[in-house]
Amino acid sequence: MFNNSPIFVRGYSRSGGTLLVTILDAHPEIAMSYELYPNLLISDDRTELELPQLVKIMDESKNMKGATKKIKDRNINVFFKRCLRGGLDSKDAARLLKKHIDDGFDFKDTKGRLKFIERCCVEKMKASGKSRWGLKCSNQYENYLSIWPGAYFLNMVRDGRDVLASQLNTGSFNKTPSEIAKGWVNTNLRFRELFENKNIRACEVFYESLVNKPEEEIKKICCFLNIPFDSAMLNFYNQDLSIYEHGMGHLSMDRISKPIDSSRVGRWKEDLNENVLKDFYSVARDTMIKFGYL
Repeated sequence: MFNNSPIFVRGYSRSGGTLLVTILDAHPEIAMSYELYPNLLISDDRTELELPQLVKIMDESKNMKGATKKIKDRNINVFFKRCLRGGLDSKDAARLLKKHIDDGFDFKDTKGRLKFIERCCVEKMKASGKSRWGLKCSNQYENYLSIWPGAYFLNMVRDGRDVLASQLNTGSFNKTPSEIAKGWVNTNLRFRELFENKNIRACEVFYESLVNKPEEEIKKICCFLNIPFDSAMLNFYNQDLSIYEHGMGHLSMDRISKPIDSSRVGRWKEDLNENVLKDFYSVARDTMIKFGYL
């Protein structure tokens, strides 16, 4: 039975959002997808995207990797590479795109983009024999709620200093400490507004609590989502999940391939110097206090 109360996970980059998505994906009733943001379905040069041409590329390609090599538009290319993380290959994408066109949708408006994301997530849900779907979301909550008023939202909150240390030492974020602080503040305060609205199903998950008391915190999350706790969620790294087969290159792959541990809590004490912290605090101090980190 299809439960159309999707689960959306938010979290500023390097806050543990991918970990939470993977834990949820290990639940026998939930199929989670990764980073399928609606803005990625807007052409990066703002030219009109011809969906029939995209269908043709998908149809004529042996697999998704081959298809994305032919897609020159950066945003669309990234979106379909991320579809692969959810187990969708080029033939699946072609079929879903055809259905999207037949149903009168395109990518020109927010609804069309979100409905296609739903198709991708539901496809994974059905393929895995589950009954509920979800994914990592952007912070345009009003858009999600306009289509799925019964949706559930979770935000991963992590000590901003550890987020700063991780972004400065992982990947290629190329942001200054004050810019990272601004992103951390905006993401968490934006969700706090949602959290304080009693008419919306929203829950804050603190990274430190999750990694220090995983079973206790996961049970709380299950209660919020109105699903039974399942021990597979603690054993997520041993499950046959699509991210492990198709997610090579994901920045969080090393962490989600191992049991939960708290070794990265407080990493900022060794990784950050006083000048970096000063820049960060100049923007984030009040919000750090609000969230109990100072």
